[in-house]
Amino acid sequence: MLTRRTPLKRTAFQARPRAKKTEENREQALMRRAQAAMNSVVPRAAVVCGCCTAAPVPKAAPLRSEKFRRAVASLPCAHCHIEGYSQHAHENEGKGKSQRLDDRRAMPLCCTRPGIEGCHVAFDQYRLVPGGRQAHVALGRAMAAKTRRQINDLGLWPAGIPQFNEDEEA
Repeated sequence: MLTRRTPLKRTAFQARPRAKKTEENREQALMRRAQAAMNSVVPRAAVVCGCCTAAPVPKAAPLRSEKFRRAVASLPCAHCHIEGYSQHAHENEGKGKSQRLDDRRAMPLCCTRPGIEGCHVAFDQYRLVPGGRQAHVALGRAMAAKTRRQINDLGLWPAGIPQFNEDEEA
């Protein structure tokens, strides 16, 4: 059986008259909002150190090389030695969010496979070896140095890529 719907009744409240939108109204609203924000500011004493007069030292851009990354990935995993699943994995020292190190500071680590967590994931989450972050930083340095020697010895070092200076690492 079909029923007839009755239209909803309007409330007794009247709609507010709206101001016509103009650039002037918009600017006034922005000014009111800015003034309210300024009124809510709590004055505090600023801490300024007058002893820091050194100029900032620009950080050198890290070397990027697709050829080098592919050479690293062609090697077996530096930790579990499985072949065919390696990825170019950067050391964990000095990395931050969205920051990478020089491509030459890397080692081959295996990727995650169905049912097996890869060494790359465990390394990045500091779970590959006991000892936490410091142990992984030391392990990363050692594996990266070994990887650079391996690439050199196998003749896989790409032309045009400068050799890595161990002094640059610090």
